[in-house]
Amino acid sequence: MVVALVVSIVFLVLADADTRNAALGYLALVLWVGIAAAIPVLLAVAIPGAAMRRRVRQQQQAGIPFW
Repeated sequence: MVVALVVSIVFLVLADADTRNAALGYLALVLWVGIAAAIPVLLAVAIPGAAMRRRVRQQQQAGIPFW
């Protein structure tokens, strides 16, 4: 996501520098939409993963096997 953000900024700078590269500005907007769509997906995966990891660690400390 960081790479997509940096690339979109570079595309905007290139599009602003030369009007023949205006399509790069639209491509930057497409990248921003992709970033905005990916944020909820990444949160939906990361939050339950962190909760499961915490439970497994607590069970391991208590001596309960996790399988």
